[in-house]
Amino acid sequence: MVTPHAPGSKLGERMDGLTIHRFRYFPERLEHLAHEGGILEKIKRRPWVLLQVPFFLAAQVLLIRRLTADRSFQGVHAHWILPQGLCAVLAQMGRRDGVPILCTSHGGDLFGLRGHLFDALRRWVLRRSAALTVVSRAMAEKLRAAGIQTPCHVIPMGTDLSTLFTPDARAPRRKATILFVGRLVEKKGVRYLIEAFGHVRRRIADAELWIVGSGPEEPLLKKLAASIAPVRSLGSELEASAPSDLPPHPGAITFFGPVAHEDLPHFYRAATVTVVPSVVARSGDQEGLGLVMVEAMGCGCPVIASDLPAIRDVIRHGETGLLAPPEQSTSLADAICRALTDPGLLKNLSDHGREWARRHFDWNEIGEKYKRLLNRLQGSPEITRCGRSRASRQ
Repeated sequence: MVTPHAPGSKLGERMDGLTIHRFRYFPERLEHLAHEGGILEKIKRRPWVLLQVPFFLAAQVLLIRRLTADRSFQGVHAHWILPQGLCAVLAQMGRRDGVPILCTSHGGDLFGLRGHLFDALRRWVLRRSAALTVVSRAMAEKLRAAGIQTPCHVIPMGTDLSTLFTPDARAPRRKATILFVGRLVEKKGVRYLIEAFGHVRRRIADAELWIVGSGPEEPLLKKLAASIAPVRSLGSELEASAPSDLPPHPGAITFFGPVAHEDLPHFYRAATVTVVPSVVARSGDQEGLGLVMVEAMGCGCPVIASDLPAIRDVIRHGETGLLAPPEQSTSLADAICRALTDPGLLKNLSDHGREWARRHFDWNEIGEKYKRLLNRLQGSPEITRCGRSRASRQ
């Protein structure tokens, strides 16, 4: 695995059976482009880090080129068309012994990078890639509309629904706790959830809102929250107890800050509902899928989400979750109140959501799909194009 270096991390190590190679692209204390939020958000908030992009690309290309020259690989899997796919292609230019490149787009590089230059770069990379995977049907449709001919497969990102994100009958689920998990950036739509909570707490007095995550919009969101409800922030205080052990704080909004991935199930098992209020950002960036929904469903926590194209791959309204129009706080509040006041609906969404997630998003199943695809790329057999087989086109 090739990944950017971050201050305090090692240049190389073994982790979960993988050999990790990190590339330095700037003096360590100034490496601000990657990690702790998306690159686009970093550039938007700190325009000067745009100066690091050429060094970031060059360092990545050089490391990939060195690794592929020193070792024998059967393929390169680039997560994101831009910039990782671009770097993988550049690293193999001029070589006769190049290996197949599989690109995976998660959404930001497709929706958020707009303009003729980025369109041209995507086309250039994909023409030189053996195949492309996208995490939702909405993304495949966008690529088809753009005339992309690279073989394209819809394979969502999976998660561990067998051992990590699972229900726990011993964990008490709270009565009226609304949970958000994710980065605090524009496309996550947290401001609309906070506004919706203002309506909810007037109708359900013991409702409370938990916000798990961090990001550049955190100060703005805390200010908005303070104008609507009592606010508390928890960090190291949480370490002494599980989320379900915290005393209820009716009508309040709690910011927990960033939480380790392996600790997230405790939140999903304690919350009454998980809300994913995503929107289309001003840059055009939007959810490619929304794995938080899958994690919550795996833990038996009902989900309410914005009605966006990619989200419909996970949420079937009224069956595996509830959908509400994006950017409409009152409609979102109505959906939350409906769920919190209907135990039968909550149980139905929990049961169907858990089963749907296990069948379609468990990492074992997703891993097998990638294994089959990578094996096929090595032999270059017939490959589907954007989710349609050659047989179906005939």
